[in-house]
Amino acid sequence: MTDDLETAWNAVHDATPAGWHVGRPTYDERRQWVQYAFDPSERPRVGLRSREWTAVGTSELEVVAEMARCLRKIREGKAPG
Repeated sequence: MTDDLETAWNAVHDATPAGWHVGRPTYDERRQWVQYAFDPSERPRVGLRSREWTAVGTSELEVVAEMARCLRKIREGKAPG
């Protein structure tokens, strides 16, 4: 699994849009893995950022792979959905 996780993290690094920050995955109280990414150059406002994304998965590997997929879409100018 370590090699798979390393591969997933490499995909995240390759997919991250310029200037974006990607957090470490965490395991939350709902028993799911969560990972957050955002563009810090976005002007701060009250409420949600428009240039942010949260990936969710059932394992650390799944959430990191999902974040890589979503960031690739964002970098291409598409909605990750």
